[in-house]
Amino acid sequence: MHSLKDASDRSPDDGRPGRGGPWSIGKVLAAVVIVGSFGIWIYAFSGAARRDAPDLFDDPAFALAAEARCAAAVADLEELPNALEATDGADRADQIRTSTARLETMLDELDAVVGGTARDVEIASGWLADWRVLVADRYRYAEAIAADPNAQFLVTDVGVSERLDRRITRLANTNAMPSCVAPGDVG
Repeated sequence: MHSLKDASDRSPDDGRPGRGGPWSIGKVLAAVVIVGSFGIWIYAFSGAARRDAPDLFDDPAFALAAEARCAAAVADLEELPNALEATDGADRADQIRTSTARLETMLDELDAVVGGTARDVEIASGWLADWRVLVADRYRYAEAIAADPNAQFLVTDVGVSERLDRRITRLANTNAMPSCVAPGDVG
């Protein structure tokens, strides 16, 4: 014989007591959390969340012109003697001065092609100013190593959270200018 229970103890979906309906508050919250967590990843990988780097040029014209000039400078630098070929500190200092002079020429060439939007000009000018500081550091190192073959190459602290040479390289990489990264030939 069947026992009769109060109808309020039964769920509307299966007639068994103690079970919530198909959409209880707990189930709804769990579904929202699951869909939300997948939704975040779908949004992130969809491209809709893509944000350009703050130092990406609006107009790629400068980056293209810069890469060509930097590539020519890198090719010239590869023809110069390297540190292993130096006979002493004075010889190494001369090598650094020669390679740094070529980098200065490259910077003069880049100054001549800065253009694009006002924002691009500001970004490129700041980047070239960073390069000029690095060039001065290289000349200072050449003087130091001429006097002391054990001198260390030091990069000027420009008061930001990122080292100057890394900042130069980051902007070059962001704008597809691989030949324009800070050279690692002295330190």
